[in-house]
Amino acid sequence: MKKILYLILLLTNIGFAQNGFIEIKVKDSIRLKPVKFEYNVQISESKFLSSDKDLAKSKMQEKYEQLELFLRNRKYKIRPLNNSEFQIHDYVGFWKYGFAVELSNSKELENLTTELKKLDFIKASIGEIEYENPELSEKKLFSKLLKKAKEKGKMIAELTGQKLGNIIELKESKESDNLNVNIKDIYLASLRNKDFGVVKNQLFGQKWETIIVKFSAK
Repeated sequence: MKKILYLILLLTNIGFAQNGFIEIKVKDSIRLKPVKFEYNVQISESKFLSSDKDLAKSKMQEKYEQLELFLRNRKYKIRPLNNSEFQIHDYVGFWKYGFAVELSNSKELENLTTELKKLDFIKASIGEIEYENPELSEKKLFSKLLKKAKEKGKMIAELTGQKLGNIIELKESKESDNLNVNIKDIYLASLRNKDFGVVKNQLFGQKWETIIVKFSAK
């Protein structure tokens, strides 16, 4: 009886088996190594909300110039996040005074965040990220998923008295294409709705994929 209940639970969670085919759903991930990324550093509007609109804008502009000087003196490659001349909102929170700082590795990020802690009027987050060999990473991820699906398929085939055959159908699930980014130092607020973690003080991306594989069975 226990064996039957175990088998029912197993099939419910990882696959569906019947004469003719076995269908498996698997999910896994692979880490992506950044080769270049940006760290967006902005003037924190919360520091100026008590001021009237014109005074707040003036103070934020002053801090913006101070931040630019701070970054340029340290030889960082930067670009403005927004051109303040094109800001048309009355609410101070829409004025995105700040810079994207180009970095190459986690050590540079560590140095930058350490230096930024000297400033009490900013917030920051990871911005655009360029990853190493995205096509190769995707190939590795699908190889990993197919191996996992085959292992589970063989287990279900054995438990149901069948022999696993070839793949007859493969499709991506709606759960696919979730990309997470971890960050080693998040003392500053993140502008992304992502989960963050710390693994050996390294920044990395994590690509998730879910596939459904149908095997022939007899």
